Amino acid sequence: LALVPHPPKGLPEDNHVGVVQTDAKHIAELLLESEKGLARKRVASAAADVASQQVASQQEEGERAKESKKGKKKKKNKGKGGAGPSREPEDEAALAAAEEAESAAALEESARLEEERRAPDEQASSSFAAERPPSAEEEEPPPDFICPITTEVMSDPVMAADGHAYERTAIERWLATKSTSPLTGEALDFTRLFPSHILRRQIREWRGR
Repeated sequence: LALVPHPPKGLPEDNHVGVVQTDAKHIAELLLESEKGLARKRVASAAADVASQQVASQQEEGERAKESKKGKKKKKNKGKGGAGPSREPEDEAALAAAEEAESAAALEESARLEEERRAPDEQASSSFAAERPPSAEEEEPPPDFICPITTEVMSDPVMAADGHAYERTAIERWLATKSTSPLTGEALDFTRLFPSHILRRQIREWRGR
C-alpha cells in the first residue's frame, strides 16, 4: 500500500482502492506461496537430516555388532587357549614315562643281545674247561660281573642311563649327590635305574658252578 501513495491521474479514488486491494491480495498470495516453498524446503532438509542420521546410526550399530562379534571370538580363543596349559603337566608326565619305558626296553634288548653274543664264547670256554682242569685265572669273574664303583661281583645289578650295569646300593649312593655317569663323567639323561634280570641270572649261574 505504501508503494502507491497517490492514485493515478484520471482514475477515480474508488477504483484506486480496488487496485490497491488487488495488489495487496496478490502480494499476500505470493508471500504465502513463498512461505510454503520455504516450509517445503525446510521439511525436505529436515527429512534429509533425519535420513542421514538414521543411516549413520545404522552404520554405527553395524560397527558395534562387528566389534562385539570380534570380542566374542577373542574370548572363545582365549578360553580354548587357556585349557591347554592345565593339560601340559599331564602331557609332560606321560611323555617322560613313555621315554623311560622306551629306555628300559632298549637297555633290556641291549643286555639280551650281549648275552646272545657271549653265549657261543661261554659254550666254547665251558667245553674247553671240561677237557682240562680249570686254572686260577679261569676262576676269575667276567668283567661284566664287576661293579665299576665297588670293583666287586654284583649281587643286585641295575642298568643306568649310560647303558652300564652297577651294584644297586653303590649307584644309588652315587646318584644321591651326583647326576653324572661314574664311568664317563657325562650328565645322565635321567637317574632312574632298571634291574638287569639277565645279568643277575648269569652271575648266579657263575657262582653256582
